[in-house]
Formats: sequence, C-alpha cells, structure tokens
Amino acid sequence: MKASLALLLLCGAVLAPVFPAWACATCACGDPTLTSMGTEQPFSGRLRLSTTLRAWGHTVGQERVDALRLREARMDVAVAYAPLPWLFLSATLPLQAREVRSVSLARERGWGVGDVEVSAKAFLYQDREFSADHLFSVLAGVKLPTAPRLRAADGTLLDLDTQLGSGSVDPLAGVAYQHFRGDWSFLVSATGFLPLRGMLGFRAGPSLRTTLAAQYQPAPRWAVRLGLDSRVEAAADIDGEKEENGGGVISYASPDVLFSPSTDIVVAAGVRVPFFNRLHGRVAPTPIAMMSVAYDL
Repeated sequence: MKASLALLLLCGAVLAPVFPAWACATCACGDPTLTSMGTEQPFSGRLRLSTTLRAWGHTVGQERVDALRLREARMDVAVAYAPLPWLFLSATLPLQAREVRSVSLARERGWGVGDVEVSAKAFLYQDREFSADHLFSVLAGVKLPTAPRLRAADGTLLDLDTQLGSGSVDPLAGVAYQHFRGDWSFLVSATGFLPLRGMLGFRAGPSLRTTLAAQYQPAPRWAVRLGLDSRVEAAADIDGEKEENGGGVISYASPDVLFSPSTDIVVAAGVRVPFFNRLHGRVAPTPIAMMSVAYDL
C-alpha cells in the first residue's frame, strides 16, 4: 500500500504541469538601484515598457521683429527587450502636439506621430554577471522618417518648425559607462547624431549629446538624481544655406526624483534647466518639464 502511494505521488509530480518562475527585475539583475528607461542593468529576457511626457519650447529671433515661438508637448512610448544578457533592443514612438506662433500672431498647429527611433545597446564589459558594479556599453541606432507631412487646409505644407519630423534618416551612435557603489550610482554617456537631408531640403547639423549624472538612493523606494546634459551641434541648413539661429553649445542642469510605488514600476519626475547657452544667433530655450513611468514585465 505504501509502495503504491509513493508510486502515485511520484507519477503526479512528474505529470504535473510546470509553470515558469517569474522574478522581479531587481532579483534577476541583482541590483536594487531605481533606474529610468535606458539606464537599466541587463539580463536575458528583460522586457521594459515606458512612457515619458515632456513639455518644452524655445523662441528664435528678435522679439517684436522676427521672433518665432515654438511650444511642444510630447509623449514617448518606448519598449526595450534583452534577447541576450549583453544586448538591449529598443524602439521609441513619439506622439507630439506642437504650436508655432510668429511675431504677427499668426499660428500653426500640428499633432500626431513623430519620427520613430530604433537602437541596439551592447554591453561590452561588466565586472561580473550578477549585480555588476561596472558596465560599459555601446549604442547604435537610427531615427526613421515616420512622421506624416502636415499640410494646411489648402494642401500646402506647413512650415518646417511646425512639422513633427524632419523627413530624414538620422543615424546615431554612442558609448556609456555606469558605476554602482552602494547607495550611489553614476552615469557618463556620449551620443553622436549625423542627420541626413530631409523634407524641403532641410538638414539638421551633426550633434554630440553628453550626460554626466549621479544618483543617491537612501531607501529602496526612492532616489534623487542630478545630471548635467549638454549638446554641441553644427548649424542646420536648407539646400546648403546655413540658418542664422542655431548651432553651438547648450547645457542643462537636470534634477530628478525617482519613486517606486510597487515592484517593477519606477516613476521619475524632473526638469531640465538651461544654464549655459552659447547657441548662435538668438535662441532662447525654456526649461523642459519631464515625467516618466517605466514598468518591467
């Protein structure tokens, strides 16, 4: 009788359905650091979704003479997947609403889907597979001309400043280093963009964007982050004729607060404040308000 019962239990254990074991992202990568989209530690099978809201603007030209004011609200919907422990594939779809107002008070508005960006990040070095302290990665990608060409009621194209995309294919490449040390983490990154010519003969200038950031996380559910974001770019041109306003160097101070209301969800809110503006001509940028939510499946 006991032998028969043992045999039945053994058969039941073998034939019982097996369900996959799920673990939180922190458990899988061994690091409890709260991270915004694009700064996470890799592990095979990691899937992350995010949405980021931004509100920003700038004024180009001289007030009461030829000033052009642009304001935009933008939501980036992004997905990142790691098919291998050292590789992240990502795609970002922007949804934009833009208004451009000239000194004459004439206005143009555009809204819809912007240019999709796809990229691959390869982690070339990490000091250990689980709970790495040092990560070095390279990035390659491209921005694609997926935004529709916006037209007025009479069928004419809206101004370039109102368009949600450039109509060009823009390759990009970058490098990044991350260091994790107890409650602290650090990021240094640089990404270069080489835009090609797009609609109406427009071509944005090549640019280099850099980030230096430090994050302090005194508790499992929240952290504070302070970054320095800079952009160096050449002036844009239309059919070879350079624009007078734009090109040069601009830097932003970027404080953020990160909060995790539950496992695998990270909410971040912050602002990008321009404090160093050496753009050519007359370009007055506004601060950039930002809020994001990232979720690991």
